[in-house]
Amino acid sequence: MAAPEAGGRRAPPAGPTYATVAGFGDAAPDPDNAWSLVLDFESQPDSTLTHRVRLRFLSPDAPAHLLHTGHHFRLFEGRQPVAWGEVYDEVQDNEQ
Repeated sequence: MAAPEAGGRRAPPAGPTYATVAGFGDAAPDPDNAWSLVLDFESQPDSTLTHRVRLRFLSPDAPAHLLHTGHHFRLFEGRQPVAWGEVYDEVQDNEQ
């Protein structure tokens, strides 16, 4: 999560599910590179406010390749980046 001084949230979302706009790559989100991402929390945040979550796109038309291992993303509330993440493991729909 981004620190509150950097525009981040004062506390992590309560969960267990959180949905917001995600930008992929280095660009700020815009209609060409932003998608609604749903995060299902699998654990409580640690001391660095890091979560382990299961990710999925809200839209079935979203580019699934963006959720492959190694891809980075930023989460936004409005135009403000509030968190960032990296995909570590891929889970197929039939494994959920």
